[in-house]
Amino acid sequence: MANDAEMMLEVEIFDGSGNFADWSEQVILALRQKGVLDYVESEMRVGTAEEPDKRKFKLADSKADGLAVAIILHCMSKSHQKRFIRSTAFEVWTELQKLYGVPNTEDLVSNILELFSFRMDPCNK
Repeated sequence: MANDAEMMLEVEIFDGSGNFADWSEQVILALRQKGVLDYVESEMRVGTAEEPDKRKFKLADSKADGLAVAIILHCMSKSHQKRFIRSTAFEVWTELQKLYGVPNTEDLVSNILELFSFRMDPCNK
């Protein structure tokens, strides 16, 4: 049976110029395969002294979050990696979505309709 390193999905390197939607789907599959997708989808919460049950998971969560960040960064160009070195997986993923994600269809259609509704004033020639 192949070990985890051999089973890692091959994801193309994202440099900001490729198709972010396709790339992000590949990364999500790789994160799911390693069992760390949850760290991308929600902020990691660390327990306080009043919440001892949450505190005992701090180290395990930190390691899993680190693995998620490592997977994402491994799939990015070196120049993009530098921006996210000290971030959590949630922070990295949220920032990538802001920078390269596609707006939802409703917003896109609304913007296109607004663009095509502009009319030139006949008095201003």
